Amino acid sequence: MNSRHCLLNVLGAAALLFTAACPGRTAGPEPEPPPQIPDYGPPAAPAPAPLPERASCSGLTVGPGTYNWSLTHEGRTRFFHVYVPRGYNPARPTPAVLSFHGYGSDEQEQEDVSRMSSQAEARGFIAVYPRGLNQNEIAGTTDPQSADTRSWNAGICCGPAQLATPRVDDVAFVDAMLADLDTRLCLDTQRIYATGLSNGGFFSYRLACERAGQIAAIAPIAGMAGFEPCSPVRPVSVMHFHGTDDQVIRYGGGTIPFLGGPYRSAEESVARWAHLNVCLTGAIPTYDQGDSTCSTLTNCGQGTAVTLCTVQGGGHTWPGGLIPPEAGLGNTTQDLDATEQMWLFFQAHPRP
Repeated sequence: MNSRHCLLNVLGAAALLFTAACPGRTAGPEPEPPPQIPDYGPPAAPAPAPLPERASCSGLTVGPGTYNWSLTHEGRTRFFHVYVPRGYNPARPTPAVLSFHGYGSDEQEQEDVSRMSSQAEARGFIAVYPRGLNQNEIAGTTDPQSADTRSWNAGICCGPAQLATPRVDDVAFVDAMLADLDTRLCLDTQRIYATGLSNGGFFSYRLACERAGQIAAIAPIAGMAGFEPCSPVRPVSVMHFHGTDDQVIRYGGGTIPFLGGPYRSAEESVARWAHLNVCLTGAIPTYDQGDSTCSTLTNCGQGTAVTLCTVQGGGHTWPGGLIPPEAGLGNTTQDLDATEQMWLFFQAHPRP
């Protein structure tokens, strides 16, 4: 199965399940279901000490290029793909962007859809594409139907990583990955950022909650704030992108059978972080082109900012990114380049 179809197939199967006629059942109004309480799951392992800040590095030998690295975490081999730009200097601290794929996707598709490596080359940062686990890797099975189920445990979302018993501690995996990267590359530890699409967007919000001491800013795309309790150790800048016609993770919030509860709207997700960051003034327009607009709250704690970018008629896609060949994901705007805009936002918001 093509992994881009995975989420749509799950949604379609769920819709058929819930709308099929029941033999022998008399017609009449459906009873109201009881309110669903979100199941966020347990917190991640305690955060390690943040990576040390540095003015320079010595003894590192990895140079520019494309790398596929791995490590062992929770008894499983975890992989991550890394793009190091040609202008990289092993002695000079360099920013990094962690880019998380959606449910049913993988690190290669995330690199393709976001075009993040091209931006990394142009702007001089390191792009990191971690790979989520699928059902077979979690359960030790070999079912070919489970190969396209890679996911992140983002709280209420999604898939095997969130449904496993015990749940996968992907936050701790990111800790281990950053520690490993820090032995290979000269990281600017005040400029480590996170983004992601769909499930990956949900997961970037979770990292902001639980790893605010390390992650400087996040830029979720088509994914909501879906983890509680959220008590970041410091304010975190947030730039959220969402299409109003997203039929998978709806702009106005909602519920999906395979999530662990109802999810917030895009506006509620951003408002949550405006509250957490103690933003004191209203939003001001910061981008307006074609079908895409952004509004930003700038007077927030420790120089942080909170931005919502809305694509009128946009689908479950990466604004300005690769246009999916499959039907069903909706419009991919070319009026807003999310990868470029998030980098400009990241660049302006290092970790205090």
